[in-house]
Amino acid sequence: MSDVRIITLDSLLRRLEEVLGPDSLLYHRFDQGLRLEDERCLTDAMTSLRLYPDEVRRMVEDTVMSWLFGARSDSGMRRLEA
Repeated sequence: MSDVRIITLDSLLRRLEEVLGPDSLLYHRFDQGLRLEDERCLTDAMTSLRLYPDEVRRMVEDTVMSWLFGARSDSGMRRLEA
């Protein structure tokens, strides 16, 4: 059987907090949208991300892509068999 990789929104939030800082307005917008599972809040966070310098945008995009497609060990959870 193939392995299943589990990713959590909490692990994404931890990563975003690490790269943006816990006091960042952008981090708080992502935090609110992800914790509330609120599409409008997430849309607002993505819209505001466009206003940030390229370096910050790339850092957030890289963080999300790494979280989503990263190594199995990045999930913070154990490997499970399907």
